[in-house]
Amino acid sequence: MPKIHETCYVHPSAVILGDVEIGEHCSVWPNAVIRGDLLPIKIGKCTNVQDNCVIHTSPRDTVSIGDYVTLGHGAVVHGAKLGNYIIIGMNAVVLNGAEIGDGSIIGAGAVVKEGMKIPPNSIAVGIPAKVIRENDTTLLERAKKNAEEYLELARKYRNDAGARI
Repeated sequence: MPKIHETCYVHPSAVILGDVEIGEHCSVWPNAVIRGDLLPIKIGKCTNVQDNCVIHTSPRDTVSIGDYVTLGHGAVVHGAKLGNYIIIGMNAVVLNGAEIGDGSIIGAGAVVKEGMKIPPNSIAVGIPAKVIRENDTTLLERAKKNAEEYLELARKYRNDAGARI
C-alpha cells in the first residue's frame, strides 16, 4: 500500500501502486505511473514527477529518488538510484542499476545505460548518455530552483477538488 505524505499533490489520473513511499511536498502530475509492485520505491521530499513519467523497479533493483528532484515530462526511471538536487530531462531514460549523483542533470532524451554511474555535479546527454561536464556546483542550485518552482505550482493545485492527498 503506498504511503504518500499528506502535503503531497497527486493528480487524479496518476497511478501509484505497491510498496511506494513519497515524502513531504512532492507532486505527481497527470498520467504519471509509479509502480512498486516488485520491490520498494522511495521518493524524498520536494520532488516532482511530471506528466507521463514512469517509475518502476526491476526484480532485482529498487528505486530510490532523493530530495528536490525533477523528473521531466515522459521520463522513465527503472530500477535506478537518484541522489538529491537532480534534473532528469524530458523523455530521458535511466535504466536498472544506474546511479545519478547529487546535483546532476540528465539531458532531455538521454539514455543512462544499465549500471552506469553519473558523478555528482555533472551533465550527461545523448544515447547512450555521456558526461559532458563535471564538477559544476552551480547545477545543484539550478535543480533546487526547478524543484521549488514545481512546489509552488503544486500548492496552487493542491486544494482543488481533483487533488488526491
